[in-house]
Amino acid sequence: MTRHSKNSTANAVYTYHEKQKDSSTGGYGTTQMRLSKDAIKEFDCCNLTLQPCRDPVITKDGYLFDKQAILEYIIHQKKLNARKMREYQKQLDRKQQEIDEQNAHDHQKKINKFLEKEATYSVNQSVKTLLSTKHSEQSFSSFLATPISSTLGHSSTTVSTRISTKETDDDDNVPETPSSTISSSTKMSNMDGNQAKQLPSFWIPSLTPAAKKSDIKKPDQHVYCPITSRPITMKDLIDVKFKLANDVDPKKRPLVAVRDRYVCAVTGDVLGNSVPCAVLRTSGNVVTMDCVNRLIKLDMIDPITGDKLTDSDIIPMQRGGTGYSGSGVQLDAKLPTPAMQ
Repeated sequence: MTRHSKNSTANAVYTYHEKQKDSSTGGYGTTQMRLSKDAIKEFDCCNLTLQPCRDPVITKDGYLFDKQAILEYIIHQKKLNARKMREYQKQLDRKQQEIDEQNAHDHQKKINKFLEKEATYSVNQSVKTLLSTKHSEQSFSSFLATPISSTLGHSSTTVSTRISTKETDDDDNVPETPSSTISSSTKMSNMDGNQAKQLPSFWIPSLTPAAKKSDIKKPDQHVYCPITSRPITMKDLIDVKFKLANDVDPKKRPLVAVRDRYVCAVTGDVLGNSVPCAVLRTSGNVVTMDCVNRLIKLDMIDPITGDKLTDSDIIPMQRGGTGYSGSGVQLDAKLPTPAMQ
């Protein structure tokens, strides 16, 4: 078979295309693909909805959001934090109740022990009284007729009280059997009623009968940005004002269908993913970084409102990148799969 034949399989080199074909067919090895421009977010799109912002706001880090979407996200996170805090408070109350019950039980034990010692002391005193009156003028038989009977009666009551206290202690140590367990033991099937849902799963450690609930840590009450994972509040959001191009009319044509829809508020240059932009905090207008470096940083005055600017008032926008590798954005998507070693 010649080298350039149609079904040449005599190559000594495992080519790149053969490797790609084998990996896609066999399912082994990490799959890698370069993203196209269609998979990149536009610079004026919300980071949550991925749609052009109708009421855009920006964070201190330069990430753009639709005001309605980010406020709904913040409210949702606050509700989750409040629910976690209620569960944590219930756990604290439950632990405090267990501590109070244990303290009450220990206190009752001390009382019972004190009563037992007191009863023993009274019996010893009665015996001492008997021994001291042994040499009196009364006959020992007449003496035994009245005091010993009363003493024995007192000792019998003491012993009975001691037995009763021990029985109460033993009853306290014996766990109470709930009525639901007694009623369920009389049934033939363990799937009657709601028992099918309450039946413990013996192959999951957290659902076994001997498993204890894990303690809930105190939840954090801060709301974090979905992109940077930094704390974010409503007052940190800054309103953004995009300037429409001259030939763009949202009533005639939707903004999604227009490619060059916004321009710089100062120079009029077209804005896009390939143009670095910044937002001025004082006015909320979007300008190009070229305008910031050449014009605004000379006197640090907002050209729209005339307010004094600082370095923190100029917020660079985080762009979505372009389809070129030189844009500084990671455009490779990887899917780790099992590898043969």
